[in-house]
Amino acid sequence: MTEKEMPYAGIPTFLKAPQALRPTRAAADVAVVGVPFDGGTTARSGARMGPRALREASTAWTYRNGLEPYYDGEARVQLLGSTRWVDCGDVALGPMPTPERYHNTVVARLLPLLAAGLFPVTLGGDHSIVYPVLKAVSQARHGEPFHLVQFDTHMDYWNDENGQRFTHASPIVRAHEAGWLSGLTQYGIRGLHTAADGIALARKRGARTFWCEPAKDTRAEELVDHLPVGGDVYITFDIDVLDPSIAPGTGTPEPGGFSYYEAKTILLAVCARCNVIGMDLVEVAPQYDGPGQVTALHGARLILDTVGAAFRRRAELG
Repeated sequence: MTEKEMPYAGIPTFLKAPQALRPTRAAADVAVVGVPFDGGTTARSGARMGPRALREASTAWTYRNGLEPYYDGEARVQLLGSTRWVDCGDVALGPMPTPERYHNTVVARLLPLLAAGLFPVTLGGDHSIVYPVLKAVSQARHGEPFHLVQFDTHMDYWNDENGQRFTHASPIVRAHEAGWLSGLTQYGIRGLHTAADGIALARKRGARTFWCEPAKDTRAEELVDHLPVGGDVYITFDIDVLDPSIAPGTGTPEPGGFSYYEAKTILLAVCARCNVIGMDLVEVAPQYDGPGQVTALHGARLILDTVGAAFRRRAELG
């Protein structure tokens, strides 16, 4: 009898998927790429270790046989049946790159995967990685705009931080200014804000911001009914949108926040309404987590939930 490798054994790629630097659409559906960079943080560093922690946490769900679907009894759905994953490793970034070099390196790594038609899942890293990720998505679409759905404590709409325009406080405003987005929706925003947060500017530019506490008391269908039915949507998920009681391992935590179920419900509603074209999950800093690494655990599970729902919707749209 051949022994099956247990989840805790072997090389911990994401979901223990095969490794490939340049996969093709014939070989895979989902491409996972890590961007271990936290040079854009304005508070606690540590998110450079996020990709490794998320990969390790994902191995908890590698007990299935082959590509059989998982069954989520709470959502009453099957997910990820026949969905082929590949782990493309990390973007190679040295210390202290200039913003231009940093952005170009990320774009160059992602463009071949997007051009191949793979669904990108990018693991951060701090939220500054999302600017070059969205740049790559825009270039792969030849400039066709898409709607951005952001789960976050912070709006990330600061113009600059001490003159720096590409920190983790500014990826959303920079992407909006670049003209890549057809719309912007933000879920879970909370905390104490100042004029520098750009709330009025984001609103003026058409952003739909759903503050955390009211959103928790609103039906998911109402939270997504403005999104384009069947329209292309990219999801950026900052782990600090979750309550720090379940996700303490992050650089800029804030009291309050979504539970796992609240975040999952909105994510599934977005996926059920739209055509999700990719996602990232950022700001996991395992150094601030407990021994159970619950922050990475929640992050990895929400990736599986989202990708499963996105591919279920793709099958419906044909």
